[in-house]
Amino acid sequence: MIDWVSAILPCKHDPSKLISGLVMAFDAQGNNEWTVNKTLTVEGSHSSKIQIKSHTENQIYISGNPTKFLQGHNLFGSNDLVGLMGKFFDELLKHEDLGLCPDPFQLANIKDGHYELTRVDVNETWHLNNQKDVLAWIRAVGETAYLKHRGAGQFSGDTAYFGKNSRRWALKCYSKGLEILAKGHKLPPELAIPEMLEYAQKALRIEGVTRQLELKRRSLHVASNWDIDTAEELLLEYISKLEMSDVYMLKDDVLDSLPPRLRLTYQAWLNGDDLKTVLPRPTFYRYRKQILEYGVDISSKSPKEKSNVIPLIRVLEAQPVGIPDWAYEKNLVA
Repeated sequence: MIDWVSAILPCKHDPSKLISGLVMAFDAQGNNEWTVNKTLTVEGSHSSKIQIKSHTENQIYISGNPTKFLQGHNLFGSNDLVGLMGKFFDELLKHEDLGLCPDPFQLANIKDGHYELTRVDVNETWHLNNQKDVLAWIRAVGETAYLKHRGAGQFSGDTAYFGKNSRRWALKCYSKGLEILAKGHKLPPELAIPEMLEYAQKALRIEGVTRQLELKRRSLHVASNWDIDTAEELLLEYISKLEMSDVYMLKDDVLDSLPPRLRLTYQAWLNGDDLKTVLPRPTFYRYRKQILEYGVDISSKSPKEKSNVIPLIRVLEAQPVGIPDWAYEKNLVA
């Protein structure tokens, strides 16, 4: 699902109508150094909001969740970025007070995806048995997984982040059921129907944020370069870079075949010792590399430190749940 878009759209407009205020900076002598227009907040369906401001004489900058703007929720939605943004812009034009007046050529460019993207968030949902299992999975991945070339993730509250401060791309894993209970994320009363609540309660949401540098590297900064499969393919590629080992216990015959130094290291890890503080740094990483060949990562927490070992990879081997049939029947999809 396309969950967030920041883009520069071709559109003639009245700049004075797209200002909600000014941010100014002054030097020590009181001289104005720079002035920036604040973005204007526009409310969409069910009070969902998006930010908009004048970019140039013939361009506007928008940033927000087009899916939520149209549907009033983002439990599920389309992966068709160009189609979604076309519908979003049609809805935006209904706000006559914004002073948007695209010419036919600009309108065609928006419909065809001929504009620049500066950020795109995509996500998919996997259903587990219940919210308890979702939270257990998130905690396990936050404690044991790491992103290739970037290291371990950050666990904050009930969300696991990987590459959180990267200027290129990042991942986060969270419970959609918990999110819709948080202030500012609750479902509108008319959408809080049993089917929606049940869908959210067992939903493991994994989201990929792609920023401008990465979009340009992949030539995805032009919206027309996205097709219906791009969003899911991009997210699954990011997820594939997560190192998640489900193998914790070595078989006896494998253990017997290990050199004594590796066997002792493995046993110490199994007992819950923090090997990073016990071994010299070069030794730790040399042993880690050797033991990793057997499917055990001694940089992760051992099973004795866990109340439950979660099969991380097995969850993601299933297909994302996508949009349920009842959502179309109830007109819950843009």
